[in-house]
Amino acid sequence: MESQRTTRHVLCVALPIAMLCGTVYAQPDFFDDFSDGNMTDGLPVNWIYAVDAAVGTAGYGAADVDGASYIYRDVSISVQIKRISDHTNNQWVSGLTCRWREGPTGGYWIEVRPPNRFLFGHQHRNILRSATLPFDVDETELIIRVDAVGDQLKAWCWPADEPMPEEPQISLVDNVAPEGPMGFYYSTRGGEAIYRWVKVESLDVPIVDFNGDGTVNIKDLLKMIHCWGQDEPSVDLVRDGTIDDKDLEVLMGYWQQDLQDRTLVAHWALDEAEGAIAYDCAGACDGTLVGDPIWQPEGGLVDGALEFDGIGDFVVADVVLSPSAGPFSALAWIKGGAPGQAVVSQVTGANYLGADPTDGCLMTELNSGGRLTGVLCSQAAITDGDWHRIGVTWDGSARSLYVDDVLVAEDAQTGLADCYGGLNIGCGADVAANTLWTGLIDDVRIYNRAVKP
Repeated sequence: MESQRTTRHVLCVALPIAMLCGTVYAQPDFFDDFSDGNMTDGLPVNWIYAVDAAVGTAGYGAADVDGASYIYRDVSISVQIKRISDHTNNQWVSGLTCRWREGPTGGYWIEVRPPNRFLFGHQHRNILRSATLPFDVDETELIIRVDAVGDQLKAWCWPADEPMPEEPQISLVDNVAPEGPMGFYYSTRGGEAIYRWVKVESLDVPIVDFNGDGTVNIKDLLKMIHCWGQDEPSVDLVRDGTIDDKDLEVLMGYWQQDLQDRTLVAHWALDEAEGAIAYDCAGACDGTLVGDPIWQPEGGLVDGALEFDGIGDFVVADVVLSPSAGPFSALAWIKGGAPGQAVVSQVTGANYLGADPTDGCLMTELNSGGRLTGVLCSQAAITDGDWHRIGVTWDGSARSLYVDDVLVAEDAQTGLADCYGGLNIGCGADVAANTLWTGLIDDVRIYNRAVKP
């Protein structure tokens, strides 16, 4: 009964969010009009200096109910600012001072200097780059934006009543501190200014596709409902230790959107209609067709698929990763097959996914390579002629098998054997005749995280 009430509560919250939300950003990202959380009370924001004990760094951040808000790259910081007094030294600083970490790396700052100069500087290296703006900044209300993506820093400045320029006026490479959390604070030099608002947007999509099927849908929502009120890291989108309304709001912000999952390292959609190349949509590991597998543009479960006849047909691609490198997952849709045949394998390595030779149940040969480890078999048949989504994951301590998003086998595994061979689709690691797949394969995905549907 309690579970039913929780489900009803979550759905009542989720549905209006799904209808009303555009892009929603996870904490600690925020939009603030310099109030204390009430957008209409006019009270000043509480900017504080604090130490983030979890990462051992310090910086300025906007206070929220949990303390300082630390921003993790990749982010975009925007501010709308208005000058309200004359400058004694003919310069005006917007106040977007970013501190990636304390110590010799210092921080970055943006300065707008009348009549039309736009400067990007560093605390210990002075002006790094400057630009001439195509308008007079004196007595102008401006919007300034800084994007920090990887080691790339880009900055824009434009009048508040005009559209944002397509190209940044300043671009540079951050070769001092391109990683880690940062705080930021605002200030003025040589004058005073009104800060209308500050907005921090995450440019990095959080991992909201819990089951690794490429979209946020009802399955991901049900996973969140199942974990409601618990501390489940794989679903905790705001990283506060409890699955609640804040996580739901982030999830709904990506509802039914196309995602750019940073953990998806290879993806063969197998949607081509012709040709000898199976393109990798996520990386650079395009596959080459061997034999004469047949493209089925209308025959897949997710758009098209590739059909194999079990006689010399398979796909070979370059190395994607080594199973020993860390948590990872391999998933695919399949139809057909026979006992002993393989779906995904690694050259000179193991069969990731296949049907066991006895009764056609899902199995994996991925293991540590030690004398006491072997295959992991399930009791879930996958060669019955129906479509099945199959998957194997390793989370650093266990290997798990999934059929149709249901856990069907699991055991402890503290590591996996090292291998840097290429990847096969539709045959075993040794390309033996009895391992060649007979049937359809669709939407093969490799993640460098443990996908747990």
